[in-house]
Amino acid sequence: MTAAGKSFKNQLKGFGITTETKVRNAFVFATQEVRESVVNGSEVTGAPGQPVDTSNLKTSWQGDFLSRTEWELSTNVAYAIYIEDGGNDLGPFQLRSQVGGFHSVKLTRANWDRIVEFAAIRAGAKV
Repeated sequence: MTAAGKSFKNQLKGFGITTETKVRNAFVFATQEVRESVVNGSEVTGAPGQPVDTSNLKTSWQGDFLSRTEWELSTNVAYAIYIEDGGNDLGPFQLRSQVGGFHSVKLTRANWDRIVEFAAIRAGAKV
C-alpha cells in the first residue's frame, strides 16, 4: 500500500472514531435532555416539569441505559399517570404547585426531533 493509501485509510479510521464519538455523545445528551424535560421542564420541549408538593414524584424518575442504544426513563410512583394527564376518573386536577405542570412526558415525546437537534449540536455534529 502506498503512503497516500495508508494516509487515506488512517483518515477514514479517524473519521469513523470521531463520528462514533459524536453519535454516542449526542445519545447521552439526548437522554439528559429527556430527563430534564420531564422532571424540571425544558425550553427545548416546552414541558413544564413535575409539579412539586412533597417532591416524591419529582425525585422518583430514574433513567437507565438498557443497552448501548436504548435508554428508559421511568417512575414507580402510582399516581404519576394522573399528574401527567392532569386528572383522573373523577375529573381534572387543579394545579396548586408554583413550579411544574401537567403533560411533561407527552410534550417531551412530541418534541423528540427538537431534542435530537439540540443534542446533536451540543455533541458537535451538524444537523
